[in-house]
Amino acid sequence: MPRTKSDPRARRSRTNALAAATELLAEGGPGHITYAAVAARAKVGRATVYRHWPDLEALLLDTLTSAVHPMFTLGHGPFRDELVTHMQQQADWLNQPVSASVIATVMGRAERDPDMRGLRDDVFGRAGEHLTDALAAAVARGELRAGIEEHTEDLASRIFGPLLFLRLMLGAQPDGETVADTVDAALAAWQPNA
Repeated sequence: MPRTKSDPRARRSRTNALAAATELLAEGGPGHITYAAVAARAKVGRATVYRHWPDLEALLLDTLTSAVHPMFTLGHGPFRDELVTHMQQQADWLNQPVSASVIATVMGRAERDPDMRGLRDDVFGRAGEHLTDALAAAVARGELRAGIEEHTEDLASRIFGPLLFLRLMLGAQPDGETVADTVDAALAAWQPNA
């Protein structure tokens, strides 16, 4: 009898294989994700990995998708405080070894692989929508000047860009003070009294 997606053994083997692939990605990049390596690390048969992912690119895409951290999911509290807290969580995620591999792989492959481009666009597209909604709410509460919602991409790049540069290009691990300073610099022009 074939296993279905509702079979707990199939779900468990898939979860274990994805965790193994994520570890391999962190240790050596996408080239380390092979059927044999994933099967050995997950302690499942190679046929099990093939059954879940008939091609290696699908396994890599699922690995990257499961390892991506949601961006700009803010609540409805004071915007600046929530943004600093959220960006500190992003920085903590960036400081993990797998994060650099995930971001580098998605960005590098997005130029030539439509599936990776879709993953990149989906992650950053949703992030932009979340941030735009949070900015509109902050404007309505009088925390920021009107019009900032039209500059969501610019604001996101002024906040996330420096943190990515520090982590990926310089190998530094952004700390709480760096995160707060980056957020404050990006929001300075949009303060109600600016």
